Amino acid sequence: MKRIWVNRKYIAKLATKWTGSVFALVGLLGTFVSLSDFLDSNISIQCRTAISLSILCIVWLLSFVGGSICVWRKNKYEVLELNGGYHVYVQYGDLFSEAEVTNPSMRRNIVIPVNRCFDTKVDDDLISSNTLHGIALKNLYTTGLFDENSLNLEIQEQLHNLHIPFTTLQREEKRSGNLARYPAGTVIEVKVSDTCTYFFLALSTFDKNLKATTTDDDYVLALMKMLEFCNDRSQQFPVVMPLIGGGLSRTQKSESSILKYIVKLIELNKNLIHFDMHIVIRDSGKNSVAITDI
Repeated sequence: MKRIWVNRKYIAKLATKWTGSVFALVGLLGTFVSLSDFLDSNISIQCRTAISLSILCIVWLLSFVGGSICVWRKNKYEVLELNGGYHVYVQYGDLFSEAEVTNPSMRRNIVIPVNRCFDTKVDDDLISSNTLHGIALKNLYTTGLFDENSLNLEIQEQLHNLHIPFTTLQREEKRSGNLARYPAGTVIEVKVSDTCTYFFLALSTFDKNLKATTTDDDYVLALMKMLEFCNDRSQQFPVVMPLIGGGLSRTQKSESSILKYIVKLIELNKNLIHFDMHIVIRDSGKNSVAITDI
């Protein structure tokens, strides 16, 4: 019922649209047969009006039930059509699943928000194993391609080659992990397999207690740089991204607000999107984040 509630506005609009269609059809049939033909001629105009309104309410309620069933069963919606036949989808699912894209046999690029020091140690202190950052790193380590040290070396080498200026922290400012903090929106590309590449997006900063925060300015900058990087490096393969800024990134924004903002930002920057984009909300978000109310 919670899922129906969070999508109630969309379902109500759908029910109203369907009801209008039904009554348009009834109006067309009315040119051949009238409701009066089925009613006693002695029934007052008030009763006839009440009967008509009752039919209207019943049709709307049935349409609402039908719309609720559609929303309950559907996990993916197309929200934008882009140039070149590409689309933006919003969907419930698993960010790391190959089933989230149209053609699982082809490469997909997964955007992973990380802290701006690009740490690689998953110890539930520096990086939580329950975050997307932690899950992505564990997936990499499971493949045997990297461990935390070799991945850190790979990332640091890429950062060095990019010649990006960074801020050097003191250990008392961040008690664990890397001390070089890079600008928000810095992206590092790591190949997981022939069909999967991670785009690590620098977003949050850690304080001395390893609490992550993200300012509004950093958030907007990171999203824009992410779109620019995907335009340069996606190779027109689909990009799969989460609700960037939710969870432990602590942007102080609701997930629904984040979703609407991301979709609007993409719409305003269509010229940067030459690939299918899939915005994936975790399955547990079905009862709190409406993907129809965009």
